[in-house]
Amino acid sequence: MSIDEFIDGLDLELVEELKKKKLVLTTAESCTGGLISSVIVNISGASSVFKQGFVTYCDKAKEDLLGVRHETMDKYKAVSSEVASEMATGAKEVSGADVAVSVTGVAGPSMEDGKPVGLVYIGCAYKDKVEVREFNFDGDRKTIRFKATKNALQLVLDCIK
Repeated sequence: MSIDEFIDGLDLELVEELKKKKLVLTTAESCTGGLISSVIVNISGASSVFKQGFVTYCDKAKEDLLGVRHETMDKYKAVSSEVASEMATGAKEVSGADVAVSVTGVAGPSMEDGKPVGLVYIGCAYKDKVEVREFNFDGDRKTIRFKATKNALQLVLDCIK
């Protein structure tokens, strides 16, 4: 199954909603590795609502590019609600976007920092709030990345509606 079949039109729905509300989105991705950005830019006209995305796969990139605090990384590790929150907030601030979505998780095949495969945190920063959702996805690496992408699109839709 392709990512387009998997997300079943959520990308188009999100781009249309962003256009309707005149909002600009940015992404801060770790385990999805740019997949969220990729599905958004597949939609014609996405350039009016998507200016940039961050792929911050390593901890240092999260700190250097998004302003995630080193203390947060030390205390909670990269795969945590706290880091997802700081990633979303940092991406929104650095980019000047209206809304930012972040994803950090363990896609597998093995545990990371004692965190199980499939544990994913997705954050959305919009206005003065940040919402973070925790997921425990099953499946292989590709499936976990697809599920994280679909749920990230849904979280942004939920936050802006």
